[in-house]
Amino acid sequence: MQQEVLEISEQERRRIGHDLHDGICQHLAGIELMCRALEQEISKRSRNSARQASNIASHVRQAIQHARGLARGLSPVAIEENGLMVALQDFAENIRVMFRVDCVFLCDAMVPVRENTVAAHLFRIAQEAVSNAIKHGRARRIEIQLARLPQRILLGIHDNGIGIAASPPKGPGMGLRIMQYRADMINGSLVVQHNPDGGTTVVCTVRVSEESTTHSGEVSRHVGGL
Repeated sequence: MQQEVLEISEQERRRIGHDLHDGICQHLAGIELMCRALEQEISKRSRNSARQASNIASHVRQAIQHARGLARGLSPVAIEENGLMVALQDFAENIRVMFRVDCVFLCDAMVPVRENTVAAHLFRIAQEAVSNAIKHGRARRIEIQLARLPQRILLGIHDNGIGIAASPPKGPGMGLRIMQYRADMINGSLVVQHNPDGGTTVVCTVRVSEESTTHSGEVSRHVGGL
């Protein structure tokens, strides 16, 4: 039942995201074009009226950008194999702009994820970990890493915040439970640890069936880089 609820929730997120992008955004784009055409038409008669029409078009453009941002948040991962990489890159850029936090996405090579369900859960784990780092850890720098290891995909989130408590007084929070549940859903493993030098590291690894060209010696390098 829990699995079905989570799957239905993701389906509804994607549906609403698509409706925003393909419906409202397209409708607003049409309104913007009409405002631009009106601006040109009345510019010969009244500069003030033309300026007002231009202001309206600018506000509509801002509404389009906001709606597209919401759509990406609701349905961030495209069906393509590189959809997770693109989604994480866009997510890091949005975090930098919205929260003024130094958030970077690190990915040394192509990491194709053929199963959209796996990609979606990995993205949500990254989203939750970054949210925790900002809200609870008060982090000023966050690194999101995606790497291809032998028969595994590694997702890591490292921050320089105050870190998680070694023994939370009331057990793991809802965010940690959700991340763990998502990892379980894709048969992955999740490790959340406090770093000796401060901050928190979240690492999720998922087994994949395809053979990787990455040699096994890179495993320690990737994890150590977090």
